[in-house]
Amino acid sequence: MQNEELANKRNSEIFLEVFTEIERSLKEICKDEYTTNFAELLRKARGLNQVVNYYASDLKEFSQLRNAIVHTRRQNFIIAEPHPDVVQEVIHIKNLLQNPPVVKTVMKLNPYRVSPSASVKEVLTTFAEKGFMRCPVVSNGKIVGLITAKTIARWLVNSSGIIDNTTVSQLLNYIDNDDYCIVSENTDIVSLIALFNNSVRIGAYLQAALVTLNGKPDSLLVGIITPSDFPSIIGQLKVKH
Repeated sequence: MQNEELANKRNSEIFLEVFTEIERSLKEICKDEYTTNFAELLRKARGLNQVVNYYASDLKEFSQLRNAIVHTRRQNFIIAEPHPDVVQEVIHIKNLLQNPPVVKTVMKLNPYRVSPSASVKEVLTTFAEKGFMRCPVVSNGKIVGLITAKTIARWLVNSSGIIDNTTVSQLLNYIDNDDYCIVSENTDIVSLIALFNNSVRIGAYLQAALVTLNGKPDSLLVGIITPSDFPSIIGQLKVKH
């Protein structure tokens, strides 16, 4: 919807048009084109989409406002004319549903990574100096694992604990593949949030999402997202007044 078009319309007209688009998006999310009850659509969609879940209470209130607008029309005016902030928020939700931000807008660029031939001592030194808690292992351009504090603890318990002359390759057997996932830089952040939430639900607890150009392990590693990035990611979902 172009700014020129918006300038020539009442808030109520804009609100109704945008809310209709949101309703259409919920039907697409639920793969249900027949349900006309908005409350039922909302109930189904909030379990499938993080934007819907985040804005569920607002969307419920907006549906009541939509009903008020529709049922209080007069010939020359509308009693329930929405506030401009409400119109801005409903447009923001519609945009998030139809075109959510992608991972490359929130990831840390060019993360620290090591090869299997790197020394464990080097990794620990870098962790200590930079405050890192994890790093990808890349061999011949392919991601082969993620070293975390848990990885090192597992190795220490099952080894002599002698760090000198120990290489990262000796840690690979102690890497937990459930600690990380690999996503494309163009993955939307709604899907990304769902990956982390699902990992918590099954008790896996993702330590990082490793971002490559096309989401394949043998594609160029361009970024990383960890749980500490989530405040800024959630911030992308919030409406900016």
